[in-house]
Amino acid sequence: MRRVGTPQHWTSQLASQIRGFLSWIFALTAFICVRLSALTLPHILHPLHPVPSAGLRIAGVAFSLSLPIQSVVFAMAWWTVWRRKRSARGWAIVASLFFVLHSVLVLYLARNVPQQAALWDVVLFVLAIGVAGIIVFSPRSLAARLDEKAPAQPPIPGDGTNALIDKAIWIFGLVGFFVGSNWWADWANAEGLDMSVGLLYFFEILLASLVVTLVHELGHAIVGKALGMKLRAFIVGPFQWRIRGGKWEFQFRPAKIFAAGGATGVVPTTMEQFRANQICMMAAGPFASLIGGLLAFCGAFTAPNSRWEPAWQLLALIATISLLASIFNLIPFRTGTGYSDGAQIYQLLSNGPWGDYHRALSIVGSTLVTPLRPRDFDIEAIRRAADCIVHGPRGLHLRLLSSLYYLDCGRFPEASQTLTEAEGLYQESASEIPAELHTDFVFGKAFLQRDGAGARLWWDRMEAKNPSRFNGDYYAARSALLWSENHLQEAEEAWQKGYALAQQLPKAGAYELDRDRFALLRKVLDESLSTHQAQDLP
Repeated sequence: MRRVGTPQHWTSQLASQIRGFLSWIFALTAFICVRLSALTLPHILHPLHPVPSAGLRIAGVAFSLSLPIQSVVFAMAWWTVWRRKRSARGWAIVASLFFVLHSVLVLYLARNVPQQAALWDVVLFVLAIGVAGIIVFSPRSLAARLDEKAPAQPPIPGDGTNALIDKAIWIFGLVGFFVGSNWWADWANAEGLDMSVGLLYFFEILLASLVVTLVHELGHAIVGKALGMKLRAFIVGPFQWRIRGGKWEFQFRPAKIFAAGGATGVVPTTMEQFRANQICMMAAGPFASLIGGLLAFCGAFTAPNSRWEPAWQLLALIATISLLASIFNLIPFRTGTGYSDGAQIYQLLSNGPWGDYHRALSIVGSTLVTPLRPRDFDIEAIRRAADCIVHGPRGLHLRLLSSLYYLDCGRFPEASQTLTEAEGLYQESASEIPAELHTDFVFGKAFLQRDGAGARLWWDRMEAKNPSRFNGDYYAARSALLWSENHLQEAEEAWQKGYALAQQLPKAGAYELDRDRFALLRKVLDESLSTHQAQDLP
């Protein structure tokens, strides 16, 4: 059995997150270089401020003259990494070398300048960024891996998004952050406040992002609970809480440290006023960000000569990021396979397939906390949504839900057919499909279609994704696979392990189907064991 969470796997994920984080550092640096070019080039021969040494003056002139070139290099590094171009490795390494070159040069030229602690702090931080960039972008195989990007997901009609806005929203957000930071810097200078620089400033940005994400997700969770929903998951960057097997589990995922995103999983216990409740819950996130941003703004603005003055910059960062998040989250846009709160609110308000999609998902969630079973799914809504959403992981998920519905109804031919439909969308969705979801395909290929080779293919796909949960579904899939390959004794052992785990699951509709699948497996296993024993008799 393949075990999960190897150091190599974590390292690979962390390196990927760092590359994504550095791409936005490159974007910010390109923007800064353009601005500095406009400010410094006119004053190369006659600096506005005295320079401590001739060496630093020479370095300043060389730096100013290279700014236009650096702007291009950093912009290309950002663009190619963001778009996963094959040339990203080269551009990113050159950009990282610029960081290293300038930091080493300044440290050397300023070695005899007194009172340089702040300068060293900034330059050492820039040096660390450059070294990190060289490390994570240096593997020779990276160019090929970047080129192997997941197939682009075509826009889905009626989802409320626009391709141009999807691309531009991040640039607007970066510009908004830069403008806000400049405003706070000018204000701090006027107030005589100390400003964090270098590594400390970087950590304050990370902490501020986590605080903003926490407040945003708490908005979703609190309003959802107030409306009678059940909390199933709460994620803030690397800190992840989920209910699995009826129990809360906590995971710290280091690879998500540089991804400040979050998620809240709440499911309804009733479908009454479904649309209004969902819209209120979705809107609560941006509203919480707005309130949190205004409170942080007041805290930062009143910080001079107060007890919390040392924390003014952290409060300013929280205010800037939170207010931007409250505005941009209400704009409908798509992020890969995800949607902003604004896009989901638009979809909930619309009539047609997207309304069906959200209703279908809500009923699916309800089966985890109520007696509703997959056979109680609104199959007509699922099929209407599936007729519109014909690509990507959402299309695959809808077809897989249809298969579970028919399986729970005992309509095995329809369950097999819709499983095949879901299977047809796998290649374009593989990167977004978690390992745990593969168990339904393994079970279906083995039990419904009696296809041992197909079940083995899906099992290998699951193993390649490093599954982290060895629960009842895992052992049900393993038992079905081994049964289809006629390894009856091993299938029996897997069945016993999985059945014991299934009996510990809560009394809810989704888990009743899990227990019923073991009953179905028990029947075919007994038949096969009886046949095998009869063949062994003289």
